[in-house]
Amino acid sequence: MTSQVLSEKVGVVFGVANKRSIAWAIAKAWAAAGARLIFNYQGERLKENVADLVGEFGEN
Repeated sequence: MTSQVLSEKVGVVFGVANKRSIAWAIAKAWAAAGARLIFNYQGERLKENVADLVGEFGEN
């Protein structure tokens, strides 16, 4: 059973560039703990990368 210690919490994730980003690892851990996440990215160049990664969660 997964601990949902962050359920009903919202986290803002800065700095995701790709799946090797520390920020991405933190986002996955927070999501596993039940948090809802908001992602920020720097520049249009990273928009597609972040959108693809966020799609792995299967939610909006």
